[in-house]
Amino acid sequence: MTWDFLGYSYHPGPVLISIIAVAITRAIVFLQTKGRRQVVLDVLVSMLCALVAALWTQAHSLDLLQAGVTGIGVAAIGLGIISMAKGQVGTALRAGAQAMLKALAGTNNPPA
Repeated sequence: MTWDFLGYSYHPGPVLISIIAVAITRAIVFLQTKGRRQVVLDVLVSMLCALVAALWTQAHSLDLLQAGVTGIGVAAIGLGIISMAKGQVGTALRAGAQAMLKALAGTNNPPA
């Protein structure tokens, strides 16, 4: 059986398995969290993980077991995905800001 979504056909079984694996793993991580729980952040991270796992599963035509393992792996990484992205974006923004300040100060332009 195949389903269509926005003109793309896919097998729903592996995609649903990967999303369910993400949901279960993120729920376990959330329930084991000590101290202050950030519910909104955890929901957003879970949604991002489910999207990444579903897209990966669909793009690589994974079987049920592979889709489940992919969902568990992506969900386990969870906040690591966010922190990696924040680190990369932060580095890029700092480098861009430094380049802009140097250009505005005129240190890159030789005197005429």
